[in-house]
Amino acid sequence: MRARFLGAVLTIACMLVPTSASADPERVKFLADKLKSDDARVRASAALALGATNEDSAVDVLCNSLGDGTDSVRSASAVGLKRLGRSAGVGCLKSRLDRESDDAVKVEISRAIEALNAAGGGGNGGGGNDSIKENPSAKYYIAISSIANSTGRGQTEVESIVAKAIKGKLEGQKEIQIAPSKESSDDAKARISKRKLKGFYLAVAIDQFDYSGGNLRVKVKIGVFSYPGKSLLGNVDKTLTKEGVSKGDRSSEDQMMELAAQLASEQFAQNAAQFL
Repeated sequence: MRARFLGAVLTIACMLVPTSASADPERVKFLADKLKSDDARVRASAALALGATNEDSAVDVLCNSLGDGTDSVRSASAVGLKRLGRSAGVGCLKSRLDRESDDAVKVEISRAIEALNAAGGGGNGGGGNDSIKENPSAKYYIAISSIANSTGRGQTEVESIVAKAIKGKLEGQKEIQIAPSKESSDDAKARISKRKLKGFYLAVAIDQFDYSGGNLRVKVKIGVFSYPGKSLLGNVDKTLTKEGVSKGDRSSEDQMMELAAQLASEQFAQNAAQFL
């Protein structure tokens, strides 16, 4: 029975995969609609096909599909994220892994995380893009992870706000050089050695928004690791509260995420020497 189901999924997926290798935003919209189907085979097939679109916008669609009520669809969504190859998908995969109950789905999620981390230089994908500002006077070499996102908001938008805030704040520090978002361990070692820098890896996470008591609480956490070895050195957390906010106020969420990320990264920068 299971073999017939998987065979049907693969057949439908072949029909849905774009015939052109070029990116196609309209294809993402088409497949996103297929994920609303009552037929689990169609939803699973759409998830697999989304992995072949080469579109950034497919990340959020697949991240949402990781919460599907059918095991096979969640599994296909993890495979789709792995095929898509965007480091922005790591956060939602990790978040889903923590609460996934099906062992087979857990395996696919773990494989996807490993593949995306390997492709992104060990998970270093949170810098936003590879436009790196060179700082010849730097003492510290900083790699930034993808954002582990527990907010319930789309991964791409949270990644954009939080990673941009952190990168912007750190680039303004005279002693810091940001690492490229995709860098192998060997390349990192060579660059750190050549310039005699101290390497840090910042593992960034943002907790679920807390709207209790009519207020909005936002918490950004930064785990500080050595780089490229990734031994835990400490952590920096920043929690901010905005009073009188109704649940779902996206403007306030954006504002608080950005500010908390800036303050947490600034705190790290000011105390970087203490982590050595």
